[in-house]
Amino acid sequence: MLEQAYFQMYETEMIGGEIKRAEHFLERASKGKGFYSQVSKVLLDALKSNTEPEEIKQKIMEIDGDSGEKTAIYLRFLYSINRYDVAFPKYDSKRCRDK
Repeated sequence: MLEQAYFQMYETEMIGGEIKRAEHFLERASKGKGFYSQVSKVLLDALKSNTEPEEIKQKIMEIDGDSGEKTAIYLRFLYSINRYDVAFPKYDSKRCRDK
């Protein structure tokens, strides 16, 4: 239950461009044992390493759960890394002109 709340906070922060805070919430969510914990581990690994987006999608799709929800999670992650120019593992917020 708590891992889902942390995961939702991760998504809010990631879409808002707060990559470090999003990473913090992913670490908290990954400590559980459910669906969101497994997804969090994949996304946390992707943020900390140089993982290709196709590989991230494949790993997420291998987790048991609703395929529509897994696709939505992947697309939100992909949107955020493209919008805020998250260069794994380096991040620069200057591309989107956010202050």
